[in-house]
Amino acid sequence: MNSETPKIKARIGYLIPEFPGQTHIWMWREICHMREWGTQIVIFSTKHPPKDVLARHSFAQSALEETIYLWSKPFTHMIAVLLWALLTRPWGLLQAIRLSLTFETEDRPRWRSNLPLVVVACILARSAVQEKIEHLHSHSCAKSAILAMLLECLTGIPYSLTLNANIEWWGGAMAEKFHRAKFTIAITQWLLDQMKRDYPNLKAEQAILGRIGVDTKKWLPDAKSQQVEREIPQLIAVGRLHPSKGYDVLIQSVKALLDAEQPVKLMLIGEGPERQVLESLVKELDLLDAVEFTGSLAEDGIIERMKQADIFVLASHREPLGVVSMEAMAMEVAAIATDAGGVPEIITDGTDGLLVLPNNVSALTEAIGRLIENREFRRKLAAKGRQTILERFDSRIGAATLYQKLFGDLPV
Repeated sequence: MNSETPKIKARIGYLIPEFPGQTHIWMWREICHMREWGTQIVIFSTKHPPKDVLARHSFAQSALEETIYLWSKPFTHMIAVLLWALLTRPWGLLQAIRLSLTFETEDRPRWRSNLPLVVVACILARSAVQEKIEHLHSHSCAKSAILAMLLECLTGIPYSLTLNANIEWWGGAMAEKFHRAKFTIAITQWLLDQMKRDYPNLKAEQAILGRIGVDTKKWLPDAKSQQVEREIPQLIAVGRLHPSKGYDVLIQSVKALLDAEQPVKLMLIGEGPERQVLESLVKELDLLDAVEFTGSLAEDGIIERMKQADIFVLASHREPLGVVSMEAMAMEVAAIATDAGGVPEIITDGTDGLLVLPNNVSALTEAIGRLIENREFRRKLAAKGRQTILERFDSRIGAATLYQKLFGDLPV
């Protein structure tokens, strides 16, 4: 990839639910790289993100302003787009209605959930036609994938998908979603393997691997901060405060370390439904001086906090991949994570990080203690961690996979 002026490529629609959300940072990286390479991208979203989901990152305001939101619309607007579809593409509208009533989603009754999506698809279709969209890429395999299928019925615009979490989480009708898609990019090898196992009739070009990643030119280690010998080791964890993230296990590990007379502090960055429960646990365990809740932070704020950290911990019970682990490794912060989901595709235990069993307080406590006690080993893991991200998980690598599938060549 060089710095030549990119040739203008086809207009691509991106469909992302409730965009921009706090966890959409990796999608934004992909959009930015695609645009750098000459791709014209129009962002669509189902609806505005709620306040507790809205991204705190620097791109959020500009993303809000450029995104075309499909819902909710005035009643008169909905009638207008239905009339537009009926008058300009009646056969496509009939196909969309029929499809919405027949594919096997998990919602019951199906018609009540799926039929209203035809209206949203008509809104999307008219906008896509007006914007001269030539291909739609959905960053969700749930209802957004259904909208993509309905859009194809209405307009003939092909679509593709990114599969970024367990197949069983996406509401059913996965065979239809995958088979109708031009291609689906699985972000981990284990997801790709599951696709190929459960849907053996997919063509080879319809199921591909495209790992997401980190902008390693922005997530850079700070040599000065790495030389600081902190009196109290600083742990950091980043992510949505959700039961699946295992923060209760991490907090109990902090308690175990302190009981063993190992001073340590933990910084929890993120917001979510589990916050009150976790704050109560911290109070119950008398850890108010050892655990800090920062709430959600913008990307630059997270980077600054990473510079102050000695060890990153991801304690999730399940994790499709773990972008936050990549971010910590890119910053040369020694990483500990659970051997769950796609995490072992990032971290090789003992080489560029440590892996422990999920939901195991003693194993996590032992791993943290090991890195606290052995500073040289910690530095070795941290340095190798950044090398791993540079070689395999730079965000440009994953974006190039999508680019090549869309245009047949690699970006220059």
